[in-house]
Formats: sequence, C-alpha cells, structure tokens
Amino acid sequence: MSLKTTSLAVLGAASLALCASAAAAASPPTATIAGTCGVGSGEGYGYTYVYPFSVTRTSCSTGKSLVRHKTKLHGWHCSKKVLLQSPLQYIARMSCSKGRARVTYKYSQNT
Repeated sequence: MSLKTTSLAVLGAASLALCASAAAAASPPTATIAGTCGVGSGEGYGYTYVYPFSVTRTSCSTGKSLVRHKTKLHGWHCSKKVLLQSPLQYIARMSCSKGRARVTYKYSQNT
C-alpha cells in the first residue's frame, strides 16, 4: 500500500468516527434499559427530601420533571406507597409509568 492510499484510509476512518460521534451527541440521552438519576442535594423538588431515583426507557430529565411536578404530567400514571410513617414525617415511594417507560423514586415529607 502506498503512503497516499494509507493516508486516505486513515482520513476516511477519522471522518466516519467524527460523524458518528456528532450524530450521537445530537440525540437526547435516553435510558433504554435502566439507570439511576442523581438529585444533587435532594432539595428543591417540592418535597422535604428526594432520594436518587431510577428511570427505565426514559431520560433523567423527564424523571426530574415528573418529580418536580409531583407526578402531574400528561400521560403519566403514578401510585404511592408509604414505607415509613411517624407523627412528624413519612417516607414514600412513587412508581410512575407511561407506556413502557417507568420512573420510581422515594421521598420524605414533613407532616
């Protein structure tokens, strides 16, 4: 193989890799199987404290929107289960779904 042919092959492979990475960066990140989403300090979501939560077949940003809107997003159906309760606060788990997408999170709330 000549130097010119080798250089063209390397340049072509680099261009292909650059195009593939640009296409991947343009699409929004979506958890196709399952993932855990961080919540920073856990405050600022409308509850006393929100724990890191899991998403399946949706993005963390959709999950955070669902938590912030206290499960009142169009098309999402949620159920609540109180896990621990005291006279001062309770800890609950919310399980939400929209089609095959799932978001599950726990939170604590002062009463």
